[in-house]
Amino acid sequence: MTIKYLIQSKKDNSPIYIRLILGRGKGQDLKCRTGLFIDPAQWSDKKNEPKQTSPENKNLATDLKSLRVYIENSLNNAARTGEEITAEWLSTKIDLHFKRITDTETRQSDLILSLIDHVISTAPARRNGKGMLGLSDSRVKAYHTLRNIFKEYETHTRKRYKAKDINLSFQKTFLGWLLDKRKHKDSYALKLIDNLKAVCNEAATLGIETDPQLQRIGKESPKKETPVYLTLNDLDKIRACQLGKQYLNNARKWLLLGCLLGQRGGDLLTITESNFVKGIDGLEYIQIVQQKTGRVACVPLVGALSEVQAIRGEGLPKKISVQKLDQYIKEVCRLAGINDLVEHSKVCMIDKEGNIIEKNDKGEYPKEGTKRTIYGTFPKYELISSHTCRRTFATNLYGKLETVFIMQMTGHTKESTFLSYIGKTSNDYLIQTANRLKELESNVLPKIAPYQQQGNE
Repeated sequence: MTIKYLIQSKKDNSPIYIRLILGRGKGQDLKCRTGLFIDPAQWSDKKNEPKQTSPENKNLATDLKSLRVYIENSLNNAARTGEEITAEWLSTKIDLHFKRITDTETRQSDLILSLIDHVISTAPARRNGKGMLGLSDSRVKAYHTLRNIFKEYETHTRKRYKAKDINLSFQKTFLGWLLDKRKHKDSYALKLIDNLKAVCNEAATLGIETDPQLQRIGKESPKKETPVYLTLNDLDKIRACQLGKQYLNNARKWLLLGCLLGQRGGDLLTITESNFVKGIDGLEYIQIVQQKTGRVACVPLVGALSEVQAIRGEGLPKKISVQKLDQYIKEVCRLAGINDLVEHSKVCMIDKEGNIIEKNDKGEYPKEGTKRTIYGTFPKYELISSHTCRRTFATNLYGKLETVFIMQMTGHTKESTFLSYIGKTSNDYLIQTANRLKELESNVLPKIAPYQQQGNE
């Protein structure tokens, strides 16, 4: 029997493997990762162990010696009980030694990456926001993104994190790395923290140890920005501008429909003639089952929204992807002169130094970079996307139509969420309330007879 350690890569933060050779000749030769890492420059190929040049290396060598003793004892126990020695057996023993798992039947690790994998693999059986089984594709994608980013963070810190490691101190360091090194927008960084917290909550339901501070994580609020929307004047410019290409005219139709119907991009682009229905009052409505919530939204096509029928009369626009729509309506708005400078955040391609990489005349990036959300001052048309339509609808109707009616059409369920969505505050709501009360004021206010004191009272 021979037990030794080795590394197989010259890259920074190389994984350390354990090799177990049982017998000679055609005996078993098993190898698997220990879950420990080292800089190859700090590894002694001659001694098959870390160089004793730093306290960190000495601690790592101690861990490897402890694992060797544990594997030897486990082999002796297996020999007595007749337990079969396999690569899976070796992997399980390593995880048990380092307390990465406590249950050899489920083998559920308390490592963050393993727990994220567990959430992803069980996504079809999980209850979603609609109260039904199965996480949405976007939710599963979010967990895949979290895994990739967290794996990069572990490489950066040269440490593998467990559920119990996620506390307020970790949150502060991880957030700093997300904001400073990866240049993420604060709201996106906090969303990653929320997803990480959800993974740790899942670990708790599995009986895995978590930190008592877990429930205090993710309480911060991102910096608020004034939402970008198209004013009535902007919309007039868009209607009037000359577009020389058919695909831009098609995008303009989608843009105007979006601003008249207040639906998310994915829902907007599914609209066909089948969505036009007549109610019992004889009026025509657009009826949409919203993909995100499963709610049915109905928008009456009368008054300020009757322009939908005019667009329909010219022929509904051809279906395109949300990505294409986002790209084309920026060009439509540029041609329409929607170019006021706005301080806002924007997704940009940046290089390693954090400089913005602009597209060339062909609409291509001249060099490789990474997409990140940055703050700056940009022409308004650069900030327009399919989601701007929904905000435009809600913002332009706010104060002219009761908020509850607007929410019924957009699908919002909480008034506080709706007001935040369009960038309104409680003071804005107070002003709207005062204006509505003035409209309800009677021309002749009732008068109360003056009080007269009675004698001997």
